[in-house]
Amino acid sequence: MTRKRKILLGLGAATAAVVALLWATGLGHFIVFLIAIFISQVFYPTAISWDAHDAWVKCPYAIADPRLWPKSPAGACAAMYLCVNEGALTENQMKTLYDQIRGTPGCQKPD
Repeated sequence: MTRKRKILLGLGAATAAVVALLWATGLGHFIVFLIAIFISQVFYPTAISWDAHDAWVKCPYAIADPRLWPKSPAGACAAMYLCVNEGALTENQMKTLYDQIRGTPGCQKPD
């Protein structure tokens, strides 16, 4: 057996031992829970609250479907400006977003 193979087998065994220990202590369940939350937010961004720290991931979906903006004009305006400032949007998305801002009652017009 080569030295490289021995090192890889040793690392694999150590990784398995750490995973087993984490699972036995209950921390493994917590890690699986965090991974599930991450996956749900990546694949279902509409489930994220507009008040969440990572709400900007909702921007492309809300721009494409205006029903996804918060119901109140003030909430929608705040979310739209969050998207202007935080979301990495294409030129078409920015144009559509600015049109939506202009059409929202009480929302300050963008420059």
